[in-house]
Amino acid sequence: MPPYLDHRDIVPIIIGSKSCIPPPHLRWPLPGPGLLQPDPFGPGIHPLPGAFPFDMLPPPEIMEQKLAVHDVEMQRLALENESFAATHYSLRKELSAAQQELQRLQTDMGAIRVIKSNS
Repeated sequence: MPPYLDHRDIVPIIIGSKSCIPPPHLRWPLPGPGLLQPDPFGPGIHPLPGAFPFDMLPPPEIMEQKLAVHDVEMQRLALENESFAATHYSLRKELSAAQQELQRLQTDMGAIRVIKSNS
């Protein structure tokens, strides 16, 4: 528990006829950047409020190149997904066949036990 809180600062929440202690993230505020940890994104460049700074956008050629790279990556992932889907289908068929074989063997074992117990 943080040093600035003690057990008397936690007020139970009443839910119906039962009381419960709120989860830790609701008991005290999370420390913000700079208190216990640095800002994860660093000081950064923040645009001025108001209009979007279009002059900060990269040139169209760079955007087109990035789009082309993303398109190639999406095509590669689509092919990989098709391959995974085919593998998944064949594995499901093998699993189904193995389960049917197991069920058949268990039935045969039961029949053999009945025959042995009768003889």
